[in-house]
Amino acid sequence: MEAADAECKVVLVGDSRCGKTSLVQRFVSDQFAEVYTPTGFEKYTCTGCVGGHRVRFVVWDTSGAAAYDSVRPLAYPDARVFLLCFRIGDPDSLENAVRKWYGEVRQHSPGAPLILCGCAADQRGDVDTLARLARRRRAPVSSEQALQVSRQLGAATYVETSSRTAGRAVRDAFEVAALAALGKLNSAPAVGAPNGATNGTNNGTSGGANGGGGTNGGAKAPHPLKAELKGRARSCCVM
Repeated sequence: MEAADAECKVVLVGDSRCGKTSLVQRFVSDQFAEVYTPTGFEKYTCTGCVGGHRVRFVVWDTSGAAAYDSVRPLAYPDARVFLLCFRIGDPDSLENAVRKWYGEVRQHSPGAPLILCGCAADQRGDVDTLARLARRRRAPVSSEQALQVSRQLGAATYVETSSRTAGRAVRDAFEVAALAALGKLNSAPAVGAPNGATNGTNNGTSGGANGGGGTNGGAKAPHPLKAELKGRARSCCVM
């Protein structure tokens, strides 16, 4: 087996039932479980090509339950990047990402890149989700709201995807995480962001996490990563 050029420990944090486990399972095995199963600590590994590098992903899926508050940080040492997850159909989970999860991550891993990740983007069009939120006079989290939060937190970038409907998009989200861990995300105008705002983007191309790799576009003019991914992952928003 070909040796990896780099190892990338990715740690997912966020509320229980916000979509972390579905995100990991779609990435690692391209499967989506309809039935929710509570998570304690799970570690997954896989290898793929990202930005011209063969990367061994070590993905930690942590529980958001309060019962794990004292032991959850044991998963944080040596993390190369964190995915701070929230559920797009649950605005409270984004608030908790700010009030609880960001502080916990920064307390234990102040220097690691952090990516805000909106899970279950398909819920923006889900009738049951819209009705449930409407009864509380609320709505799904918009891309603009989440992007603003990511800037406030100083996140490397913001991504959103759907584990239910977009396996390619999930893989692209992990590619972005690997690029952040490798120091290959640069500040450039975010495509689709309001008022010409900026956030983390990449100057090179990247291959699938489970497929062929790409090459860094060193001789090409810099361009936002979202434009690079647009043709391959219509449901993955990278801002």
